[in-house]
Amino acid sequence: MVNFELFDDLFDFDPDYAYSEQIINKIIRCRRAMEDELFFDRLLKTLGIEQAVKLYPPRSNQDLRSLHQQIIDSPSPDHHRQSVLYYILKDIPDKDAHPALTFANAVFLSERYRIFMDGIWLLDRAKFAKALDYLTDPVLIPTFPEEILYTLCTHRDQHDDNLPLAYYFTVSPAITSPKILEIFFSTLARTNVTETFFFARRQGETNHRKLFEILIGSVLDGLEGEDRARRSVELIHLPFSKEEETWFEAYLTDGRGRKLPGAADTLAMRKMVTGRTLGTDGQGNGLGRKKNGGSGWSSLASSYERV
Repeated sequence: MVNFELFDDLFDFDPDYAYSEQIINKIIRCRRAMEDELFFDRLLKTLGIEQAVKLYPPRSNQDLRSLHQQIIDSPSPDHHRQSVLYYILKDIPDKDAHPALTFANAVFLSERYRIFMDGIWLLDRAKFAKALDYLTDPVLIPTFPEEILYTLCTHRDQHDDNLPLAYYFTVSPAITSPKILEIFFSTLARTNVTETFFFARRQGETNHRKLFEILIGSVLDGLEGEDRARRSVELIHLPFSKEEETWFEAYLTDGRGRKLPGAADTLAMRKMVTGRTLGTDGQGNGLGRKKNGGSGWSSLASSYERV
């Protein structure tokens, strides 16, 4: 059995091994893209190892030995330290020796830890779709779930929200960060107006109104043309409470939403579908016009007729 606390045992395939410039530069680029914090950096912090940026990636064999020693000196359990070393060995591009797999088998690293580290390693390399296959495995106990959700939301492929939504609905992480909640909510709002509406209601009084307004903004200032009209029709048919009705009108008349494309038309349509008479205060005037790519009355009305 390999003695993972001895560097020369762990790297018996090449005790003089050092990261190549190509690998170093790739890790640095990925860290910058991840807002200057890799998930590996977070893992080092859980081991009580600070200044991860200075330690990883190691620039020389001596730096790699120093990183190894700091991991070994951590008071964390063996399986935590072994998991981090497994991650490091995955950096070695040796398709024949498979040093990471060989090490994991030698120390009997559990499947749960292997799967999680595989997912985190892929996430840090911006291979998000592959990472998701590992990070949604049912054997895992969610670790860094909010941070993973945030990463998937902010690094999604253009016009593709499937990855963050798949992660959220599989793992069901509790979102405690207001920043991450708003980013995920905006992601959800782009895909399903009705589901997002009820999601906002479940986020407590503190967040409800703000999220409700984000949903309105997403509908009116998001997609254009027929897609915007379709989503607007879905929005105005939602079962608002009296309080939500007040928020809706306030946001589109006096709030920041008043300048959104089709704001007045949307408010007028809401009054129609709820059986209220349009007033003469200017609400709904100019119906049918399209400002800034907005949905005019005619677009909304034609979509309404198809519902």
